[in-house]
Amino acid sequence: MRPPRRQIQPFIRRWAAGRPSVTALLIALSVGAYAAQMIAELFLGDARFFHRWLALDSAGIASAEYWKFLTFPLLHDDPLHLLGNMLLLFFAGREVEPIVGRRHFLALFFGGTLLGGVAHWLVMPGEQLTGVTAGVMAVFVAFTTILPELEIVVHLFFVLPLRLRAKYLALALLGVSAVCWLTQTAPQIGPAGMVVAGGFAWAYVKQLGFGNPLAIQRYIFAKRQRVTRLERMSPEQFIRAEIDPILEKISAHGLGSLSRAERKILAQGREKIASRPARK
Repeated sequence: MRPPRRQIQPFIRRWAAGRPSVTALLIALSVGAYAAQMIAELFLGDARFFHRWLALDSAGIASAEYWKFLTFPLLHDDPLHLLGNMLLLFFAGREVEPIVGRRHFLALFFGGTLLGGVAHWLVMPGEQLTGVTAGVMAVFVAFTTILPELEIVVHLFFVLPLRLRAKYLALALLGVSAVCWLTQTAPQIGPAGMVVAGGFAWAYVKQLGFGNPLAIQRYIFAKRQRVTRLERMSPEQFIRAEIDPILEKISAHGLGSLSRAERKILAQGREKIASRPARK
């Protein structure tokens, strides 16, 4: 997956010189933790040693092993699990971090990871959870919410190029995650947590002011604009623009034909006329 370079450039701000990006640090931490996991398990001769102590599962939580809510992201089941997470984190994180800043980026990643873990524990309690898939999903959904119309090229089966807008790719990934959740497919990556983390990230960046406005937001904005415009009108302008059409409707169809909004306009008109300074 890669966004066309010509489309990305206007949105990118350079990371400060001399300061490693949080994205790079998170990737290094995840890769280092997995390498340590593999070496230690090979040395101990027990491929599930760390999973018993660090992976999130209902049995551990029932035994008051609450630290597992914090340690499960340090583990990955296999190299492909790790590689998929790191690639998605790299492509999405390098765009999101300069836009929202380090503090919000960390809140997205760790908030998504923690909420994803809690969601998995609640709805899929019989399955162990490892990896940062929920946190990565949160970062990716944040990316597609901030730049929803950005065209992304995805190589289907690593060969066929497929062009999608970012928002549609996010919906596709969330849809696949929901299907995996409902069918209990690939439970070890936490599909339920991915859906919850995606919803959290969408709400988080929305409250930061990013992304296309919702229909309700557009409605509220238009309503506020109309109220402001009416308040700024002089009584004469208000009568010509708002009152006269209502009077014509009353003349043609009667007073009972007026809607609640039109009656409110008449009340506003009376107030404007009453507040008009008397001529000397």
